[in-house]
Amino acid sequence: MILTPGIMARLAVLCAFVAIAQVVCFSKMDVFGSSPDVALLVVFSIGVLGGSLTGAVVGFSTGLLIDCLLLQQLGGFALTLLSVGYVAGRYRETVGRPTRGAVALLGGALTLLGVLVIAAIQVGTGIDASVSAIVLRDAVIKSLIGAALAIPVLLLVRLVVRSALVDERRGARRTTAPRPVEP
Repeated sequence: MILTPGIMARLAVLCAFVAIAQVVCFSKMDVFGSSPDVALLVVFSIGVLGGSLTGAVVGFSTGLLIDCLLLQQLGGFALTLLSVGYVAGRYRETVGRPTRGAVALLGGALTLLGVLVIAAIQVGTGIDASVSAIVLRDAVIKSLIGAALAIPVLLLVRLVVRSALVDERRGARRTTAPRPVEP
């Protein structure tokens, strides 16, 4: 991903929109007794499209904004989304561009990672949270929702940042042949 001032502004607006939508809308939804974590999937998508550094920075920024909006201890969601963005970006840098099936599997797996990291942070920092079998059921349901929403979210994020993607430019063809270099 080529980070220009215009793309950084798009990413900032996307982060703010997703953080507000996650807190106001998506966290209130009830899908099989759980709620979709769209902010995590957006960070995953940016990591897959832009690499580990971009995914980590966008994840930390989005998570910190969510922490501020929820008026709770700072850093829980920031660390969670940072780790998800970094892992998604490392996948892109080591394995390459994922297929559709891999996107769904990664979306589910990284949603599970995010749920487990935030649960560990809450237990480790002493936040009043009950740990029971319901947490595991919620983690599985969130992972299935994440796997189902991973491809549509990735396609929407790709539309937002398409002009900065190096892979999208690869399909462009030259109209004239390059001149040979004379010795």
